[in-house]
Amino acid sequence: MGSGGGKRSILQIADLVNMGVAMVLCVVLGLALGVYLDGKFGTEPILTLLLLLCGLLAGFRYMYKTYMRFFGEELKGDDHKHG
Repeated sequence: MGSGGGKRSILQIADLVNMGVAMVLCVVLGLALGVYLDGKFGTEPILTLLLLLCGLLAGFRYMYKTYMRFFGEELKGDDHKHG
């Protein structure tokens, strides 16, 4: 009924959507945990900023790994065509 290429495209789009959702979750969780811990220990805004930065780094790391997996497959395919 459907081709393997169509299913592969849908999975790639899902990967890209997941990349954005993961970025938002990493930032929000880092921020929420930082605010909570700052309130608990009275260290405002040190832990909030530190955990927000950690969330940003984790989100960008996930995005980079997903990007490399997504476009790395295309680059490998191009190498076989030209080489």
